[in-house]
Amino acid sequence: MVKRKYRLNWFRLLLFAIILYTGYVCVNQQLQYAAISRETEATKTQLEQLQQTNEAMLQEKQKLTTPNHIEKLAREELGLVKPGEVPYVR
Repeated sequence: MVKRKYRLNWFRLLLFAIILYTGYVCVNQQLQYAAISRETEATKTQLEQLQQTNEAMLQEKQKLTTPNHIEKLAREELGLVKPGEVPYVR
């Protein structure tokens, strides 16, 4: 029986290690990219919601400066009446 000596091929081992490392780096970068993409989408959604809220608040601010709206709020919420009017109590 002849024993065959197994000789380690350093070039193949180094090539295999480089391929493994490259694969690891690629997968890691893809995972980071996916996480950043999800975060970006969530931030865009939040921005859209805040812009809608801002627009609604600007419209409310404009309404609060009109005399008709101020009168309506004074009558409904504070129960105020003009001089000479009789208040109606429910």
